Amino acid sequence: MSRYKRGLIIGRFQPFHNGHLKLIQQVLEECEELIIVIGSAQFNYLYKDPFTAGERIEMIHATISFQRIDHSKIFLIPLVNFENNACWLEYLKSMVPKFEIIYSGNEYVRYLSKKDIIVKEPILINRIKFSGENIRKLIVNSEKWDDLVPVPVKELMMYIDGIERIKILSKSDTIPQKW
Repeated sequence: MSRYKRGLIIGRFQPFHNGHLKLIQQVLEECEELIIVIGSAQFNYLYKDPFTAGERIEMIHATISFQRIDHSKIFLIPLVNFENNACWLEYLKSMVPKFEIIYSGNEYVRYLSKKDIIVKEPILINRIKFSGENIRKLIVNSEKWDDLVPVPVKELMMYIDGIERIKILSKSDTIPQKW
């Protein structure tokens, strides 16, 4: 029997990667259901946020199907950023189904949530390797990246020409060049 009825994770998923998949599997071991909040839903076609909310939903949905995770246990909810941090948790709670616990590797999210809800820092696998920033950097530098994402994500990224999109966005004058 699960310890919690419903858990919640938040991410930008730019792109959805194997670290995210492991987190979903970890949470579903403790919770009957999972809310996956796709944060910064209004941002896309930016180097930091190259994919649309719809594309990110497709990445996650396809991966859940490919992994044979029961869709009836998952809620996928895109969420626009809310700039008033003092009210952020109430905004979040108003936009998603009721939940008991937030799983977050983000210290600030944990800080904003801990007074009102159960908060748990999940076990995250190799956060440097499994990060959207690292994957985008590998793509820009034409290095191997596709083993860091689930097969359906790689396929979708190829289908939507996401690799070329990331490379073009990396040359934008709106981002600082670090490499």
